[in-house]
Amino acid sequence: MKVRVKLYSLFRDAMGSSELLIALPDGSSVGDLLEALMKDERFERAYRTLNGSLVVLDEEGGRLEREDKVGPLVHLMPPPAGGAHVEVGVLKGSELDLAGVIGRLSKASRGAVAVFVGHVKGYNAGERVEGLYYEHSEELLERVLRRIAEEEARKWGLSGVAIYHYVGWRRVGEMTIAVAVAGGSRSEVLPALAEVVERVKHEAPIWKVEHRESGKYYILGDKVIKFEGSPSSLPTSP
Repeated sequence: MKVRVKLYSLFRDAMGSSELLIALPDGSSVGDLLEALMKDERFERAYRTLNGSLVVLDEEGGRLEREDKVGPLVHLMPPPAGGAHVEVGVLKGSELDLAGVIGRLSKASRGAVAVFVGHVKGYNAGERVEGLYYEHSEELLERVLRRIAEEEARKWGLSGVAIYHYVGWRRVGEMTIAVAVAGGSRSEVLPALAEVVERVKHEAPIWKVEHRESGKYYILGDKVIKFEGSPSSLPTSP
């Protein structure tokens, strides 16, 4: 099969042409197309300059992922505005300026911003909650949050992602996490926001201990495990 590849901005200038014709086996994917393009050092250099960040659209303007099959025409371009605005932070007691975060994401937005804010619940499993303690890896947490933000920005074609997570003690009603994503429309930002929050929950090196009336519980992803060891090995409430 022959695939017409229309190039824009940096990729067009790097290749010296606005359109290429690439021969690929029938049923090839976007990943196969990129692999073929990477054989040209001019394209590879532009790709590396953008840290692998690009957008691929089909002939109708629909976004394509690496595993999607390519048709007779694709559009290949850098992300709008040269890449997404990404900010992450690990907070220890200081108050997050959420309005400031939303303001910065709004400036990066192409039409929509979605925000998720998590707080410590007062009750869980029918019991009163006294507070939460978040243990974390100081070496890894911020790196992992940034990786998640950058990967999700590329996947969804977002113009901005912000992830902030508290560690240490948090009392009932206090903020624990704030995530904001910016993009072109709600069809982009709402599913992207949900996916970022889920990835933080399951991938970030954070371990939560919930203090309830009946004792202390590890909250490990979707699992809840009651602590049965020596109380001295767990942090006490503030």
